[in-house]
Amino acid sequence: YSVILAWQWKRRWQYRGKACLTEFMSVNLPSGKPRPERTDGRLFLTEENLDRGTLTLIAAARRMEVRIRKALSEHGLSPVELSMLLEIAQHPGLDVAGLRDRLGGTTPTIARVLAGLEKADLIERPKAASDGRKRALRLSQNGQKIIDQGLNGVRRDMMHVYRQSGEPSVTGALDLLDYITRVSDDTDM
Repeated sequence: YSVILAWQWKRRWQYRGKACLTEFMSVNLPSGKPRPERTDGRLFLTEENLDRGTLTLIAAARRMEVRIRKALSEHGLSPVELSMLLEIAQHPGLDVAGLRDRLGGTTPTIARVLAGLEKADLIERPKAASDGRKRALRLSQNGQKIIDQGLNGVRRDMMHVYRQSGEPSVTGALDLLDYITRVSDDTDM
């Protein structure tokens, strides 16, 4: 049903004389369930929907990390090393304590892995501008090349997903994911 509906929307789009911007027509297809309208702006969230959303986010993150790991297999990075590089790429200037909080590792493990990444010339640890006692973590040129290679390995798949979802869905998802990454463990969302 949803394939037929998408095809009908695409045909209507073409018959109105408008050019289709992508090879896929992006529409949000109805789920078949009626959605209650909330006049007060609150979302209608059930525990089932929250659990499904959480599990879906975890599965998507795992799938993306596996795809990136495959694209970078020639570099022999461990999952922990890759996680650290990705976190530093996302948050350049992060200090060791912030990295530990984000990844949930112990200080000795974080320090040992960071030393290995620094020795392999994948990261740099200059003094932080805000506090000379702390070290700001950032990717070296070699580290940035490796992350770019990993992202190139999944870019085509992500472009397909984004095109299928449509701009409002992508923007909303990016806002949601960004918020999730910024919320600390002790913050009540």
